[in-house]
Amino acid sequence: MDKTGFAIPILPGKEELATTSVSQEFRRRMPEYEQSRANAGLTMERAFLQKSPDGGNLIVIYGESEGSFEDVRRAFATSGSDFDEWFLRVNQEVSGIDFRQPGPGGAPEHIASWEAPSGARGKGLAFAAPLQPGKTDAGRAWAKEAFENRKGELTESRLALGNTREEVFVNQTPQGDVAVVYIEGEDPVRANGEFAASNAPYDRWFKDGLKEIFPPFVDFDQPVPTNETLWDWSRS
Repeated sequence: MDKTGFAIPILPGKEELATTSVSQEFRRRMPEYEQSRANAGLTMERAFLQKSPDGGNLIVIYGESEGSFEDVRRAFATSGSDFDEWFLRVNQEVSGIDFRQPGPGGAPEHIASWEAPSGARGKGLAFAAPLQPGKTDAGRAWAKEAFENRKGELTESRLALGNTREEVFVNQTPQGDVAVVYIEGEDPVRANGEFAASNAPYDRWFKDGLKEIFPPFVDFDQPVPTNETLWDWSRS
């Protein structure tokens, strides 16, 4: 199974289309939607609205698939189905990005992954935050230390919060590299608030390390935005 997380911008004036019209059309055309996702090898698709104070809103997407991100993109671009053609057109209208072509930054890079020993699934939450310029390699090194070298401590921390998995991706964009984080668990919003308030040794080390990677306005001692779930589907 391949996992991916990425963020796309919502162009000014396209908020209603991005946040309401698309999900309504998905529901109206559910058999076509599910055929589209089966053709692309997708097994899960979750989308979240992230509202920025400056008005630069994003859709943050987490997906799981049988093939790679590029396999999924290519399947949409070449299927020729009416539904996929509509989906590609509306995405370009919302974001200005033509998913018929590979993105200039390439596929999202999956730099960290953790799941609970039980393998349990739960509710999801995803958010995006810009990395400091020149700090992407430092972010990769930090992720290896946090998620691999100190996996036992990470597991203890996340199980105490009720979380069941955590995935971290890097998106290369013309505006700079962006981290996309996906959290899953019993109640990711509550867990995020508890993590922000925590000064347990591992949590404190984790958050202090993030200060070296993200700009000062990204403060993980404060809860991240409670992003609105726009779409939540998984193959039954």
